Amino acid sequence: MNSGNSDTHSSDNTSSDTKSSGNTSSDTESADNSSSDTGDEDSNSSDDSGMDLVSSEPATNIAVKELSTRSIVSDYPIQFDFTKNATCIVNIEFNPKKTFRKTTTVVEELKNRSTLVPTSPEGTVYKYVNIWVGDSGAGLPTSIKSGFVEFKVEKAWIKDNNISKAQVVLQRYDSNWQPLYTEKVGEDENYIYFKSETPGYSFFAITEYTGQNIMKVSGAGKIQETLRNLGSEGKTALYGNAGNGNSRIKNPMGTARILMAISLPLFMILVGYGIFKKKI
Repeated sequence: MNSGNSDTHSSDNTSSDTKSSGNTSSDTESADNSSSDTGDEDSNSSDDSGMDLVSSEPATNIAVKELSTRSIVSDYPIQFDFTKNATCIVNIEFNPKKTFRKTTTVVEELKNRSTLVPTSPEGTVYKYVNIWVGDSGAGLPTSIKSGFVEFKVEKAWIKDNNISKAQVVLQRYDSNWQPLYTEKVGEDENYIYFKSETPGYSFFAITEYTGQNIMKVSGAGKIQETLRNLGSEGKTALYGNAGNGNSRIKNPMGTARILMAISLPLFMILVGYGIFKKKI
């Protein structure tokens, strides 16, 4: 599958209002290219921390990789864009807890599961990806907060594998595979775009969601998470009948029960208020 096409889409970039506007550089390397080139230098940085990043993944398992360089300053939201469209990763963004100055992020799209990971995730796998942020721990959970990954999935793959777009999820490996909270943010003629919350950057897999507990990193999207956990009824209320072109709800009674659970407390409050006014 060719993921190097240039695409346009509409995305909800929730952390795009960065206070630091350092220049971004993005470069692509094939799996057989051992060059240490990491792109143009960021003019806002005087420190080369993270510029000599070396991956532990064998070159024979890397299909393609892309690099992006930015300056990381504590508490200034940062976004690394991968403008070459060489991989399935569109960008990553996070709020850093520490200052690392000039840092190179590398995305490695793999041929197979990472050789550094002992097990495979549940569900049908679209892509395995490594994301490395510098070489000084800039991408670790202890160094970031509010981390996100935006990625794209070919519509043809979704159709060929009979998977609903509502079932696409990003999983991260940390002792075991953990599905991350994922939502659709846009689409174009060939791709559907998704965004996932992540506590850190390392080994990832884009897969079919098979019912495991979703890791929720922040407090955003509580309603979506609740509806997900309600199963098929909640998923219908959240996504509709995704993928079949039919906007009608298949189970109106199930959806009605969900709406009743939400509206009943409000109704009781209004009734109590009316009785109170009558007594006055």
